[in-house]
Amino acid sequence: MSVIEELAEQGVHRPTMADGDTRLLTALHVLDTMGCVVVGASHPLADQLSALMSSTGAGGGLRSPVLTGTHCLRTTVLVESVLAHADEYDALHPASAVVPSAVVIPAALAVADHEGRPGSAVVDAVLIGYEVAVEAGLRFGGPRLYERSWWPTAVFGALGAAAATAHLLGLDRAATVASLSLAAAGLGGLLSQDELGAGHYLLAGHAAANGVEAAYLARAGARASRTLLDGPAAAALGTAPATRAPRARPHLDACVFKAYPCALPLHAALRALDALAERQVPVGSAHRVEVLLPDALSRFVTADRAPSGPTEAAASAAYAVGAWLRGAAGDVAFFRGELPPDTPDVVLGPAPDLDAGLPDHWGARVVVHLPDGQRVVGEDAGAARGTALPALTEMVTAKFRRRTETAGDGLRPERWIAQCLALDAVGDIRGLRLALSSLTGP
Repeated sequence: MSVIEELAEQGVHRPTMADGDTRLLTALHVLDTMGCVVVGASHPLADQLSALMSSTGAGGGLRSPVLTGTHCLRTTVLVESVLAHADEYDALHPASAVVPSAVVIPAALAVADHEGRPGSAVVDAVLIGYEVAVEAGLRFGGPRLYERSWWPTAVFGALGAAAATAHLLGLDRAATVASLSLAAAGLGGLLSQDELGAGHYLLAGHAAANGVEAAYLARAGARASRTLLDGPAAAALGTAPATRAPRARPHLDACVFKAYPCALPLHAALRALDALAERQVPVGSAHRVEVLLPDALSRFVTADRAPSGPTEAAASAAYAVGAWLRGAAGDVAFFRGELPPDTPDVVLGPAPDLDAGLPDHWGARVVVHLPDGQRVVGEDAGAARGTALPALTEMVTAKFRRRTETAGDGLRPERWIAQCLALDAVGDIRGLRLALSSLTGP
């Protein structure tokens, strides 16, 4: 059995193994991701995408909560996936280094809207899409792909979107395998080196849109090689796929919700600063902060104090530390503005010993230089933290409220939150999606 066939088999069986808690957790992922889409509608990338659609005249019959007018399915998925990831605030699976939320959830909701599928089918599709994209990332080494200049989400995201769409289209096993094969045929996605810009975030949108397209092509009878992830991908990525490890729980259970709108390697550094503050270390008086990361994770972060835009700011340790010092670490607006000039010097460096914790633990070490000459070291091992579902629900709903309650003429998001958390019982996905438009503002 090829890797693609194994992924298809593993994906389609995941919903049957999901209990009520996992299905509610899936709904939380939908809530969190669409909150990212809503706040992403005010990102500078949104205006650039709007200009693109105006100049190309892309039309269709699908409405979006963040787009004016109607658009084709591909355009809708592409734009909403880009906006979901634009602020680096969407959920991620650390061990695979894949961001399944941005590529799977906008695709699943838009296809369900287009096909008239209910909320329960969306929950199943999201579970399947996450399973396939994450499993592919795990098989090929996850974070270590960064060292070879590959972005795992761009490489494997189309597989997740294709698997989710195949389920919503009711495709049989052969057509589902064909969907993943067609999606794998476009495998790629290089990490940017000098400037992230729109290029990086468009990769997520293209992956999602290509995956959706692959499933529709498979439904029409198109086929592709089933062994693309065995030999060709191994040669291109520089690593052979690992064998499948049996799992009792869906991969979605191991995904983490982001507390800060910045690159995930910087989150452990911010938690390390939290720990120093709890020890009464006067971090606010520091004149220099060193942020030390595993070698494999330092590939796509910087210490840039004058980035060319918010996409680069979200990858800057200087911005992350500056936001933390001002109590704005969870505020996307901070990363969209200029860095305050009184932000201390922030230096990025390697901590090779932390590589041993990869891929499961994305750790960081900070060294704070105080005015009296003291050097205080703080560390966060990036260990997985189990959080009870009620606490996760409160965290994600509070995060959603912060991003949406002042938009749309002050309309509060409580009704949409309640509907989304009851996603399994929602019959009208179109109505659910369009209800978000009242939260996106003008």
